[in-house]
Amino acid sequence: MDGSRDAASQHNARVAFVADLVCPWCHIALHTLLPLLPRLGIELAWHPFLLDPGMTPAGIPRTIYLERRFGSLDAARAVQERIQRRGRELGLVFAFERIRRQPETSTAHALLLAAPAERRLGLARALFRAFFEEGADLGDVECLEELARASGCAPELARGARSADRLAAVRALHRRAVDAGIDGVPALLVPAVGVLAGAQPAEVFERFLELAVLFGRSSVPAQGRQAS
Repeated sequence: MDGSRDAASQHNARVAFVADLVCPWCHIALHTLLPLLPRLGIELAWHPFLLDPGMTPAGIPRTIYLERRFGSLDAARAVQERIQRRGRELGLVFAFERIRRQPETSTAHALLLAAPAERRLGLARALFRAFFEEGADLGDVECLEELARASGCAPELARGARSADRLAAVRALHRRAVDAGIDGVPALLVPAVGVLAGAQPAEVFERFLELAVLFGRSSVPAQGRQAS
């Protein structure tokens, strides 16, 4: 990013988008937010959140995960049907039946934070689509390499994302979100304004972002900054 772009971004309100890549509501929220950013002059910052911070690095079978999280597969299917209905309204596909493994997402978050700022949200969208449309294993480095390459990022960023310091940085940002009172995602965070939780309708997001423009020119984690 050149100096003129840096100077311009300093005049944008910065908003942290707290999300996990295996959260369908986060996919919906990002899709809803993206058209609002240029018009309102918002700089969106990716802020990692781990829905299951105790997940094994190799992930677990999806059915086991769903039974643990929802109590039964029938209960999980009811939630998934509601998500699919909302997705259809927005033109998003949720092919839950294609997901065979629930991944641990720290490496994918680290890849996003390492990506060039101007590519970051595009890569996030690609990761969401790969998981929810194709059932891609976001814990697999080769999968992440391919997605990085397809999004215009250097594929070697995916291997570097597995380094201990990058994974530790992701967990530190997760803890920072928890310390800010966030216990679920998606959420928008502006220190001077507050937190807006949930995959809200566009008009609700817009009102919150307008407050961010007025009052929220506060710093957010530099690792996650993304110019609008």
